[in-house]
Amino acid sequence: MNPQQAQEGLASVTTARRRTIELRTYRHGGSIVTAWGLLWLSGYLAQQFVPQIAPWVWLIGWAAALIWTLTRPRSDYDLQAFATWAVALAFMGLLAIVVKADIRITAMLFGLVLSVSYAVLGIWAGKRFAALAVLTLVSSCIGWWLVPQWLFLALAVGGGGTLLGGGLWLRRP
Repeated sequence: MNPQQAQEGLASVTTARRRTIELRTYRHGGSIVTAWGLLWLSGYLAQQFVPQIAPWVWLIGWAAALIWTLTRPRSDYDLQAFATWAVALAFMGLLAIVVKADIRITAMLFGLVLSVSYAVLGIWAGKRFAALAVLTLVSSCIGWWLVPQWLFLALAVGGGGTLLGGGLWLRRP
């Protein structure tokens, strides 16, 4: 084997290893993304159509998604993903307080912060997370600027639906 063949072999191994890690990260993250997508879908649908029960839908959904997130099988990137989400939620919470956000602005902030968080995950964990970021951002912006009376529906379908479908997509090789 000459040096060039050795380098090509090492490059192939490196590429295969990187791809394996990426697919494993997708598989582990898929169930979490699905759980939170179900929360977004049900929470924002309730917010749009039956706002009087929406707080209960959100509370039960948050509890269920959080329980699943904390009790599912562990993965290599759990600590980094948890830190990413903790920073994003802290930032979102502080921003909502600083701007004295109402429910619509808070919903939009969640869409924006979720999009940025998935974009960051896309940088270190794989391109599929970046695709989720773009789809969530686009749906949030459509709801905010084009159909403001249907903002919560846009977040339910565009955000929750994207996460639900994206979670299933992440689980596929």
